[in-house]
Amino acid sequence: MWDLVDYAEENLKEDVELAQFFYYWIGSNIKYDNETLSKLDTGSITSKDFRKKQDRFVVYESRKGVCAGYANLYQWFMYEIDIEAVFISGHIRDERNHYVELESDDMFRHAWNAIKLNGKWLIVDSTWGTSNDYSVSDFYFDIKPEFSILSHFPEENKWQLLEKTLTLDEFNNSKFINPVWFFKGFSDIPKLKEDADNYYFVYRINPNNWSVNLMYSSDNLSFSDIDDLIKVDQDGYTYLMFPKAQMPEKIYFKVNLIKYYEDTFRGATIKDVINFKI
Repeated sequence: MWDLVDYAEENLKEDVELAQFFYYWIGSNIKYDNETLSKLDTGSITSKDFRKKQDRFVVYESRKGVCAGYANLYQWFMYEIDIEAVFISGHIRDERNHYVELESDDMFRHAWNAIKLNGKWLIVDSTWGTSNDYSVSDFYFDIKPEFSILSHFPEENKWQLLEKTLTLDEFNNSKFINPVWFFKGFSDIPKLKEDADNYYFVYRINPNNWSVNLMYSSDNLSFSDIDDLIKVDQDGYTYLMFPKAQMPEKIYFKVNLIKYYEDTFRGATIKDVINFKI
């Protein structure tokens, strides 16, 4: 471990380069330890033994760990190169769970880091950065706080790094957005606007020809396409307009992404990219 630190410091001079080096090294060399996690879930190992396996030295030697192990190891590397780093505990939501329940969501507990570069705290999730797709792995180093809070809810509100932090209720009532939304070229968080007669689902026009399929439900189980939906592209934004009159009193929305390839009848669909309710 110390040899790796020496190698990095001999070849990289800027703190941000060093922080990125260890982020990518962990992402390329540490594998997620599903086997040990399964043993914990079935009671085959104790919580104490499980925690021992997430020690930074054990994770480095075994080349495997879960989120706590990734975060412990990354924090240790940052300590060795004199970059301030903290271990953050919290909860995450993904396509399996759109709402966090603190009392019962042990399955969705998570750990990540914040590091301080040039006087500014940055969010880093080396566990979620383990991808051979650089558009994915890049996303989880220096995650914009307004993007991080779409999926990560830290136990300490200050690590949201937002000017106005969210309560748990506000987090659960906000949009869940799978980061694939951003990977496919959408650059902003979409908004639902309204006037007296209509709703408008608004987002910046996608440069990669991905289309949005907006669906609704009254029970968050059975979703249908929206009738009388009108699409308008204007001033760099797409507006999906639909009348309020056809909507139930309580509405759940979800967004799928669709892309049709030129000169073929084939397309690609990515389901459940965004989920939210009003």
